[in-house]
Amino acid sequence: MKLTRGKIPLEKKQVAKVVTFFGIASIVAIAAAVLRLGILTDETFENWYAYLMVAVGILFFTAAFLTYLLQTRRVLFKSPKILCATGTAIVIVFVVNIFLSHISLFLMPAYLTAFIVAPLVRRRVAFVSNLFANFLITFVLLAQYLQAPYFVDIYAVLSMFLVGIALGSIAAYTISVDVRRFHYIAKGFIIATIAYFLLISLHFSFAPTVNFDIFWIAAIGVYSPIIVGMILQPMFEMIFNLITNSKLVEITDHNHPLIKRLREETPGTYNHCLTVANFAEICATEIGENPYLARACAYYHDVGKLANAVYYKENQGDSNPHDDLLPEVSADIIRSHTYEGLKLCEKHRIPAEVKNVTIEHHGTLPIPVFYNKAKNFTDSDVDISEYSYKGKTPTTKINAIIMICDAAEAAIRSMTNPDAESVDKLLSALINERITQKQFDNCDISLKELNIIKHTIINVFGGLYHKRLKYN
Repeated sequence: MKLTRGKIPLEKKQVAKVVTFFGIASIVAIAAAVLRLGILTDETFENWYAYLMVAVGILFFTAAFLTYLLQTRRVLFKSPKILCATGTAIVIVFVVNIFLSHISLFLMPAYLTAFIVAPLVRRRVAFVSNLFANFLITFVLLAQYLQAPYFVDIYAVLSMFLVGIALGSIAAYTISVDVRRFHYIAKGFIIATIAYFLLISLHFSFAPTVNFDIFWIAAIGVYSPIIVGMILQPMFEMIFNLITNSKLVEITDHNHPLIKRLREETPGTYNHCLTVANFAEICATEIGENPYLARACAYYHDVGKLANAVYYKENQGDSNPHDDLLPEVSADIIRSHTYEGLKLCEKHRIPAEVKNVTIEHHGTLPIPVFYNKAKNFTDSDVDISEYSYKGKTPTTKINAIIMICDAAEAAIRSMTNPDAESVDKLLSALINERITQKQFDNCDISLKELNIIKHTIINVFGGLYHKRLKYN
């Protein structure tokens, strides 16, 4: 059974996993909030309505957050680990902030959520997560007013809310794409410095009494997210096996064991992967996808050819071993590189977002060379499914890009005198063939994006395959 809306189908169990996790996270947050409110009074349940309001409010904000994700970021539900990591970060930040507020409101790292999740998720998700965390924190702090009005500094609460929202939003949109730690620290320091002076200004402008301790307390509160974020981000990456730009740079290093094997054992496939990566990176950028992920998928999509390297054209010399094989045997060998690639990626703990491309970049397409060869061997009908790939059709835009770029690179390389017009016709035929055979039905790529990909490849082709001048 599937929940469908638009082009992104979701399994009910995928939604159930995320909802269950956030339900548990809400219970943890409610328990922490109740404990925090209880600290303010001698009788823990003196004002029961305050606790009820907090519980209902936390559940309401959680439901609103999940509804937003379900309506606008459905693709995240296909990878529950991302949402679980985000939810865990929000709960940790929420608990840390409300308990630090007991010491001083200005000690709270209000925008810590953005520093943790920005390198792990898309910018908008980091922005909304930070927004959600700050609403929860502010809601609970204002609820304290019902418990102990004398204890709550409304000006300070609102100041921290403003700083948390404003600077957290900046952090979400500026540090998410950085793969170098220095840039993370530098941008974080700039953001924290802005936050510090903003907080000091708000305090001296609106606070009924002036507290000079704010200078060192606020410094701890605004600068600590940089250090804590740097510590927690790689921990989240490891615990939840998340794929970040830093991780993608790491696994595309040419000294990575699998990439090194490709370079040394299958130089033809290795060069093919590099060229596909050139195409895919630029295509991904043009349609708003992650170019680091596109490059990683391109590098790994054909690693399965390590198992039978000589049976693939780019690794052959003058002889072709398929000449002495039955077409059904050849088809089995050729399509085996998809699941052989998946096994190799799993062995080397390559993240799912990359390893899935091994079985998706050919989808369920036929292998025409051996299908036609089989038809020439017999007068009876030949079942085309026996000469087709047994993989899955692309489930992401990136994998759809790799499917197109992989076929395009091989086809362009085989052309005698390729030019822009002939490449345009070739790519149009390749894309239309895949649309007709329903290869893009399981991903949300649009016709407009497919057209952008086609023209991007043509432009890149002009740079990679241009004619060179002869020098005497």
